[in-house]
Amino acid sequence: MFPAAMLIMVVLGAIVIDVGLSQVRARELDAVAASAANDTLGALDIHQLRTDGTVRLDQHRAVAIAEAAVAAGPLPDAVVTEVAITTDSLGRPEVAVTLQLEVRLIIAPALPGDLEITTIRRTAAVTILG
Repeated sequence: MFPAAMLIMVVLGAIVIDVGLSQVRARELDAVAASAANDTLGALDIHQLRTDGTVRLDQHRAVAIAEAAVAAGPLPDAVVTEVAITTDSLGRPEVAVTLQLEVRLIIAPALPGDLEITTIRRTAAVTILG
């Protein structure tokens, strides 16, 4: 009975390690996405915003800024999947940046099944206050 209990403990410990790694990477990706969203505000057309209040974003410049922010951060393997202007719950415009990161698991590949990589997606948004 002891060998079976020990095997169960080892498998549970392995799961904890991989889940913990995924959670840490998810929190790091949240921070990187927030930083990229803040930096992306540099692609706003300030003249248009001040003139008539219209929020316009240079999409190519915004994506380039977000990619540069990600490359300079702690997760350079993260991929910018979307940069968009959306609205928050109060109808205010906001810039949203969505990132994706593939996390290579440590212990799960040794267990039965084919789980080697898990994909994490996070979106951060910055509200533009007129």
